[in-house]
Amino acid sequence: MAEIFEKTLVMILCGGKGARLYPLTRDRAKPSVPFLGTYRIIDFSLSNCLNSGLRKIALLTQYKSLSLERHLRNGWNIFHPESRGYVISLPAQGRVGDRWYEGTADAVFQNIYTIQQENPEVVLVLSGDHVYKADYRQMLRFFSDTKADVVVLAKPVPRAEGRRFGVMRIEADRRITEFLEKPKNPPALPSDENLTLASMGIYIFKTSNLIRALMQDAKNPKSSHDFGKDILPRLILDHQVYAYPYQGYWEDIGTIDAYWKSNMAFLASAPPFDIHDAAWPLRTYQGQFPPAFIDRSTVQRSIIGAGCRVHRAEIRSSILSPIVQIGEDALIQDSIVFAGAQIGRGARLKKTIVDKNSIVPDGLVIGEDPAADARWFKTYGDGIRLIPKNWRLA
Repeated sequence: MAEIFEKTLVMILCGGKGARLYPLTRDRAKPSVPFLGTYRIIDFSLSNCLNSGLRKIALLTQYKSLSLERHLRNGWNIFHPESRGYVISLPAQGRVGDRWYEGTADAVFQNIYTIQQENPEVVLVLSGDHVYKADYRQMLRFFSDTKADVVVLAKPVPRAEGRRFGVMRIEADRRITEFLEKPKNPPALPSDENLTLASMGIYIFKTSNLIRALMQDAKNPKSSHDFGKDILPRLILDHQVYAYPYQGYWEDIGTIDAYWKSNMAFLASAPPFDIHDAAWPLRTYQGQFPPAFIDRSTVQRSIIGAGCRVHRAEIRSSILSPIVQIGEDALIQDSIVFAGAQIGRGARLKKTIVDKNSIVPDGLVIGEDPAADARWFKTYGDGIRLIPKNWRLA
């Protein structure tokens, strides 16, 4: 089994615009959006790779990738050149055409030269904007044991929710017989008529089949060049394509509401998974900040980053990134505050996301009066307010 790990190339899709996460994606790629104060979203996929023994990792980058590139350089430049391992970024380079990536499959196709140069036996395709914990070794073992051409990591979900995903019809042996994109009536699992199998956008391909499918797809002018819409439905017709069910927590951070809820889930008494698990460490880059300093304050079920200074304030179910300053008599509740932000004396924040380096003035109240908030802030999802990066009260 060690051989297949050594012959696996990981390609992580990081090129989407992240429009539904705007303004958090105004100045940064979606995978580089901070998460749980210390991490970036991309750290989950990268840590899964590292903990699964995978050492050849390429990120397919595109829009506003500067912060992502900086994070990779500072936190993920971990392999010596002679180790044969690497974490690299591959921006759209125009090797096969003078254009941006035009779909998930096209992003990989535009880097087909890299695949051919590396000559892996297997290509594992991931998304860079998912929060989850997965041991890819189990999926690779299933791929090897079934002699599959493709394996899709899939999550059982209620059939009503299946309308939001690409879903699969499978046989008892997990072979996929049909792939449907956001159907009105998702097919039931053979073992449970109340569930359907949703694609997580994570695929293992036998390299020869992947290259052949990408080249054929590139010639089709009617294709949207997407794995779920175009590549998989065609491969299912004459290849061995299997689903590998995933039972753990998985969140596609697609909206402001999903982002806030996923962060808050890790503050619960029973979090989605243990981020303190020494056997499955989450790696990231952390700046050289002093310890957090908390003076005569109340802190309940919260995350306080390094370098934070909290003076006679109250922090409830909130996440403070590094070097945040909280003034006296301030109340931060059910909120996420990014690095370098300053919250003034007597300010009150509820269900608020404060982006990097913003300054909330003394006494400002956010999250209690929708009409008052509407003067400056947009409301998202379940009543979440968002203060953009570098915001100042005019």
